[in-house]
Amino acid sequence: MNEDSGSTGEDSSSAEEGSDSEEESEEQPESEEFPKPEEKAASPPTTPRAPPSFSRFIMIFLGLLAVYAIISPDVGIGFASIANVALFPVIGFGGALPTLTILLAGILTTTISSVIRDHYTNWVKMARTQKVMGAWRKEQMEAMRKGQTTRLAKLKEAQQGFMKDTMEMQTTPLKSMAWTLFLFIVIFTWLRLFVDVVLNNHGNQWIAVPWSNHVYLNSVYVLPSWVLLYSLLAIPFGQIITRVLKYVRFRRRLEAMGVPLRPGPADAA
Repeated sequence: MNEDSGSTGEDSSSAEEGSDSEEESEEQPESEEFPKPEEKAASPPTTPRAPPSFSRFIMIFLGLLAVYAIISPDVGIGFASIANVALFPVIGFGGALPTLTILLAGILTTTISSVIRDHYTNWVKMARTQKVMGAWRKEQMEAMRKGQTTRLAKLKEAQQGFMKDTMEMQTTPLKSMAWTLFLFIVIFTWLRLFVDVVLNNHGNQWIAVPWSNHVYLNSVYVLPSWVLLYSLLAIPFGQIITRVLKYVRFRRRLEAMGVPLRPGPADAA
């Protein structure tokens, strides 16, 4: 009995020592000798800011120059004097052909402004956005007519998908406005000086048009006659240039997609 009790006592003491040693081994990593490194709080990734666009700076600068030229006529005259160095030898014709000069000035202005507008406009994306908006408005009107509130809610959610494209389509003309406005101010000021100074010195301010044999270029019919003549010649040509550029853009997109420009016999059938 004593041996058994002694053995059990030794076993219990050894078990207690084993448990104490295990507790010490478990508590050892938490001691001050081996401190755990503090975990840093995960910070959200910072998105780098886009560098300022040089083209945006140029647009703002030209817009300010255009406004300044409108406010101060001397500034516009200074720009026109600089443009005269290049324009008068090319399209001035010494003041002998005023109608042709005004025509070429209108063609030059509308061509440059059309090319700038084409550069900033995604015609394919604009056409797709217009189609989507037309279909959406049609569905909205039908849902409103039938009083389908659930359908209207779904259409409102769908509107968020193309809202960004719609805003981009509306702001696209603003991107080329600074270039176009500055160009028009320079050309119009140059034409005004051409009519008032060059043609006046040559005594050649009268032109013939289809509806009259003698039209004084400085006579005012809401606008001066030379401005009306400029608009009559420049606006239709600008529409032609715009349509040609749009055709080229769509044709390149179709070629990139591998779509034939004209339907074949199988497609026509």
